[in-house]
Amino acid sequence: MENNKNEFIKQLKAGIEALDISYSSEQLEQLWEYYLFFIKENKKYNLSTITEADAVIKKHFLDSLVILKQLNFDGRKRWLDIGTGAGFPGMVLKLFLPGDSFYLLDSSAKKVNFLNQLIYKLGLKGIDASHGRAEDLAQIDEWRASYDYVCSRAVASLNVLLEYAVPFLKVGALAYLYKGPEYKAEIKEAETALKTLGAQIKEVIELDVPGLEAERYLVIVEKVSKTPVKFPRRAGIPKKRPL
Repeated sequence: MENNKNEFIKQLKAGIEALDISYSSEQLEQLWEYYLFFIKENKKYNLSTITEADAVIKKHFLDSLVILKQLNFDGRKRWLDIGTGAGFPGMVLKLFLPGDSFYLLDSSAKKVNFLNQLIYKLGLKGIDASHGRAEDLAQIDEWRASYDYVCSRAVASLNVLLEYAVPFLKVGALAYLYKGPEYKAEIKEAETALKTLGAQIKEVIELDVPGLEAERYLVIVEKVSKTPVKFPRRAGIPKKRPL
């Protein structure tokens, strides 16, 4: 199916409809172009081991979009995707939330180069891919406490990920963190991090991704108070010595 556009679009439509998400033919076309460019550049940029069309649709595209089924987003918000990789979920969400501003962050310059080429190729506005470490950028005024939403998928355990994510959020803003079946243990281990960083677990939603049997959960974290200025600690420390 890798070059069979009609079959790809058919499967993509079925998955999006199963999620009960509205879509346009333009969005389907954009995801097809995204897929083609992703496959073409994958080896050069070491983007993902998941490359078969069926798997890309389910494990990357639909898995990114599934949170739209659960949540009501209003427009004109600022998003940060930490550890975006090949643009999942941030780039995919941007296609379905065109009025929002998206910032895609990754520590791999190769992946950021791929994303900037893709942004240009798709002619997108209001989205930017940046190379850097969350620990460094969260200490810069223009980044710190300036986002309405932070999202992240498969980056780190929750106690580590919170130190990356929470400093970027405005007080009252939310982080949407994709997790697997181990989320309960991760939340327990993250109690100190939540308290230290000024955050709390708002909700945990079980995600139903069409065609995927794996358990998927969305841990929604709310920032309730200002994060102390010493957090995040310098690059590498949150992972080496979690809160």
